[in-house]
Amino acid sequence: MSHRRFRISLTFEGACFAGIAVFILAGALTRQINLLMVLFGLLAGAFFMHWRMVTKMLRNMEVARRLPKSVSAGDLLVVELTGVNARRRLGAWSVVATDTVCREDERGARPVRARALFSYVPAGATRNTNYRGRLAQRGRYRFGPLQLSSRFPFGFLQYRMRFDAYETMLVFPRLGRLTAGWRRWQDGLETRLGSSSPRQGFLEGDFYGLRDWRSGDSRRWLHWRTSARRQTPVVRQFEQQRDRGLAVVLELWQPDRPGPAESDAVEMAVSFVATLVDELCRAGGRGLCVAIAGRPGWLVDAPASAALLEEVMCQLASSEATSDDTLPQTLSNVFDRIRRGTQTLIVSTRTVDLDDERRFALLCHDGQRRKWLSRLKTVNSSDSSLSELFQVS
Repeated sequence: MSHRRFRISLTFEGACFAGIAVFILAGALTRQINLLMVLFGLLAGAFFMHWRMVTKMLRNMEVARRLPKSVSAGDLLVVELTGVNARRRLGAWSVVATDTVCREDERGARPVRARALFSYVPAGATRNTNYRGRLAQRGRYRFGPLQLSSRFPFGFLQYRMRFDAYETMLVFPRLGRLTAGWRRWQDGLETRLGSSSPRQGFLEGDFYGLRDWRSGDSRRWLHWRTSARRQTPVVRQFEQQRDRGLAVVLELWQPDRPGPAESDAVEMAVSFVATLVDELCRAGGRGLCVAIAGRPGWLVDAPASAALLEEVMCQLASSEATSDDTLPQTLSNVFDRIRRGTQTLIVSTRTVDLDDERRFALLCHDGQRRKWLSRLKTVNSSDSSLSELFQVS
């Protein structure tokens, strides 16, 4: 159970009501008018009843939130709130739940307050409500504390009960849409480097299936268990691929004092890579290597899948740009991880000159690395031509 703090305050309406009551009391005392004294007693009784009711009503209330498993920047965020009234007799009316949302890595940012209403929670019952909104930026957000408040029934006093219930949630990058221009650009890249469709082979690749023995087959390919069951030689086939997958290298670079244009280029690059990885992982069927040259540096190489998508999205959500030039070292690490023939795409926030031998000295000293470097394709997120390949939703 989270720690609770209570607070009661006088509302503007309550202050006006109290002022009128004091004025009537003063008139009754100075003029010795009994009817005014009776009227003051009625007003004071209503004020006292409101105080007792509002404090008792919320004293045994509990509230809990349930965050969605994942959400992308710009998508609709729905947070479920559950209110529990532990009292045996008195229900709770017009209870307002207030939650505080702020981005953890944004210093000095003003937190956003979200509100939801429990119109009525019967005694010993549970009711659900929610609040909705959109988070414009990726990153880690903190939710809390939660607060319950009510002015029921007269609105003279507001009783607040604060719950120190904190939770965090990672907001994934904003997803966009790959255009028809990207399809043509990708088709041209695959045509130049070789088709990625699998075909049956004998010398390399992953296990593909079984077939009957043919003249010239090696004894190493025999599948002894199936051959014994069928009473005839059966050999294994393998999947041979010219292209083993795709490698995406994201360079998050910006100067020490970035302006709005540099910050927008970083977010555009992250959104483009997130959309590309999302589409590839949903399609499946190929290997995928994703590397980030930023803060912190990161690299993963695995088959495209839902698990890989979640891992990449979590990393993209928390990655930050840096003024250090980490792209050469990241490309060297990628070359050591990927298989020969893998398509490689560099998405950067600035123009990347792959012919710069001083910058890419780690790759230029070796013949195979130099040849691989010359085949890389680059995309500059700060260039307006990116809109021909990708559009933000």
